Amino acid sequence: MRCSLLLVLACLFAKNIFAQVIVSGVVKGENEILENANIIAKPLTEGARFTYTVTDDKGNYKLSLTKNATYKITVSFIGYITLKEDVLVANMPITKDFILKEDPNELQEVIINYREPIKIRKDTTTYRADAFVNGKERKLRQVLKKLPGVEVDRKGNVTVKGKKVTTVLVENKKFFTGDSKLAVNNIPADVIDEIQVIEDYHESDLLKGLETSEDIALNINLKEDKKKFAFGDIEVGGGVKERYVVHPTLFRYSEKINYSFIGDFNNVGDKSFTVKDYITYEGAFDINSFSSLYNSPIVRLLRDKKYNENKHLFGGLNLQFSTSEKNDWSAFVIALKDNTNSVEGSYQNYLVDTIEETRRIYDDKRQNMLLGKIELKSKPNEDVRIKFENKVEISSANNKSETESNFNSEDLLYNLNDKVDNVSLKSNLKIEKKSSRDHTSQAKINLVFSKNNENQNWFSTQDIFSNSLPIDQAEEHIFVRQKINSENYQAKTLLKHFWIVNPRNHLYFGVKNELYFNTYNSNLGQLIGNDELDKFDDFDSENSNKEVFSSFFAEYKKLIGDAFLTFKLEYLNYNRFNKQFELEKNRTFQKLLPSVNLEWDFDANKKLVFYYRKTNDVPSYNQLNRNKKLINFNSIYQGNINLTESSYHYFRLSYRRFKTYGWSFYPTVSYRLRTNKIQNTFISDNIYFYNSPINITTPEKGLSLDFKTIYNYKYWRASLGVNYGDRSYITLFNQREEKANDDSYSARLKFKSVYINGPNFDVSLSQNYNVNKNSFISDNTSYRTKFDFQVDYEIGDWIFIGENLYSYYQNETSKTKNSFNQMNTSIFYQKEDSPWGFEIKANNLLDNKERVTSSLSDILFSERTELVFPRTIVFKIVYKI
Repeated sequence: MRCSLLLVLACLFAKNIFAQVIVSGVVKGENEILENANIIAKPLTEGARFTYTVTDDKGNYKLSLTKNATYKITVSFIGYITLKEDVLVANMPITKDFILKEDPNELQEVIINYREPIKIRKDTTTYRADAFVNGKERKLRQVLKKLPGVEVDRKGNVTVKGKKVTTVLVENKKFFTGDSKLAVNNIPADVIDEIQVIEDYHESDLLKGLETSEDIALNINLKEDKKKFAFGDIEVGGGVKERYVVHPTLFRYSEKINYSFIGDFNNVGDKSFTVKDYITYEGAFDINSFSSLYNSPIVRLLRDKKYNENKHLFGGLNLQFSTSEKNDWSAFVIALKDNTNSVEGSYQNYLVDTIEETRRIYDDKRQNMLLGKIELKSKPNEDVRIKFENKVEISSANNKSETESNFNSEDLLYNLNDKVDNVSLKSNLKIEKKSSRDHTSQAKINLVFSKNNENQNWFSTQDIFSNSLPIDQAEEHIFVRQKINSENYQAKTLLKHFWIVNPRNHLYFGVKNELYFNTYNSNLGQLIGNDELDKFDDFDSENSNKEVFSSFFAEYKKLIGDAFLTFKLEYLNYNRFNKQFELEKNRTFQKLLPSVNLEWDFDANKKLVFYYRKTNDVPSYNQLNRNKKLINFNSIYQGNINLTESSYHYFRLSYRRFKTYGWSFYPTVSYRLRTNKIQNTFISDNIYFYNSPINITTPEKGLSLDFKTIYNYKYWRASLGVNYGDRSYITLFNQREEKANDDSYSARLKFKSVYINGPNFDVSLSQNYNVNKNSFISDNTSYRTKFDFQVDYEIGDWIFIGENLYSYYQNETSKTKNSFNQMNTSIFYQKEDSPWGFEIKANNLLDNKERVTSSLSDILFSERTELVFPRTIVFKIVYKI
């Protein structure tokens, strides 16, 4: 049956390919070839396909047209008179050149008569949505998938020309947090007029051309008739085993006020808000702030394993309004309640003592979060921009887990209740002023306050802890409690001046100051008798840490031919004042931090970039805390008050050659050298281990080689991506330094068809191969093969979607083999011009039970088996507002 279905689909696909005739040629002006000229083929014969293309850098074009049909060919280019000609396409290839004449009226006729499917203006590419869709697309995701040069992955990440979209706008205003996931899964397809891809995106127009931005924005322009009325849809569904889905969305855009509401209440395993969305909201985009946020208690509990049960409640309201032509306000509130259950089995090999342990962990997580933001953007005059925003976060997470551990024929059983409460307030002010044509200034002030409380309670009927904890064995039940309280204050200021010396030379100056003040208190003890806490002295902490970063920097930017060379030199003065009980330890240093950036634009589609930067990484207050902290029942961490800063040297060389149609290439080489690295050293006793950070003199080295090539055709695209990564570093165990090396190889081959009227296929094959070596394990080799296949087909008022996700995992060290095959399908029906739609959606049709993964740390090889979400079948009713 499956083979028959594939054969039918293959025949339909072949029919779409082989009923075409190639029409090709060159588009010229009177004296030059024309790159990026638009060629539109509008069918005059019923049943023939509409198509279009743009010329390449040599003026060549190629159209695939329906045979035995007549087309009206329209050729246009800015500054030239539009040429229109009827062409009869028989069944043989046609070669036809077009010569355009200059238009003294600068294309007024073109603007009146038609709109190009694609417009390229410097760093902005505009797609006219109706040229790529058939009207049956439901959400922005389906529209983006049909645009040349644009890709959307399963998680909602959008990539354009090999670079990730960082901000999503609707009518030039940020959509909620600006992250692409909420936009692509919720904005209705039928309200979209144009989609603009803006490279070198700047929130403020005053800095355009002064600062180089790696950001890419996606701006959604709405149809005129959707700017005055509310639109959206409501999905309600139910299924077997009490499954339910309620997903309302409502949008209203007008000249002065816009609002958006997104709701999501389900127990089918779908999540509208995850750790990635939270990090985007927090704005942790540099490596230091990202690391600090990712390892924070609230994010640690947000990081879900593969869960097998989930209840997700999400609501978001976004409001934007203009009080005058000069002032725009925006605000949003996001509320989240998420409950998950997970089951994980693990096999762990402690490399030094070759001890094997098996665990089974049952987790029950409860998470609540309230996020709010209000923002004012003011434009008092043409030369001043002001932005002021306030953000608030109230969050809590509670994880109840039960763990069964077995090693050396000994069974351990314990329960852990981990509760985290977090409050955060942030204020940001940014002012930009252009004092003359050549002088622009910028000022920033950022203030942050956060408070975090964590309570951890271990319970067992036996002593499960290491000998480092003086447990009272006389107690029938052992209760151990750890409390951690921290408060964080930070203030940042930046003053920067931009001076355009002349069109080829820019000079910038700036002063930065950053103040961080942290207090950290923790204690650990055993509950004795009537809940009296017997504290353990070595685990009692009182840490006060203040850091001051002061720096001055100068930046020189020069245009050399078609290349921009930017050299920046920063002088950093650092002071740290750390006090733990009566012990004080201060640290001061000064550093010169250079960076170099070379961007060579050969033309609009070819770019070479070289980048070098030296940075410093200072220890966190947690790493400086000299008293002990219980990480797990068998793991203790102790900081080091004598830690010093480490340095990074980072090099990257990348090249981009993009074509709307044809071959695009994206090779990248990067190298990282880290000196005086802060590295954890481990001391083990059986399965119990103690770790503490120290600075090591041996540098850590990392090399990464990436290559991706994409071939874009009007109705399909293919891509190949390969990556090699090498990392050499030192592991520290029982006061010995041991060399370690990680090598990773990966390749991914992908094919996707984008026919306006399907069927469409999305096929990818990837292979990952990892080799980890150290003195304890000579060769840990694992590889994973993934094959994903998706087909969607639209027949009349019906839309059929089916996908198969297959993965195979093998580890040579543990001799483990595991395959995972997940089939999902959807059948959607909506009669044309009817607001009602109906869908049957099924996930994990084969009802797979578990998935296997592995990892290697400095001292531990771990293999995890996680239960996955079971089969769900849901019937939905959709009403379009």
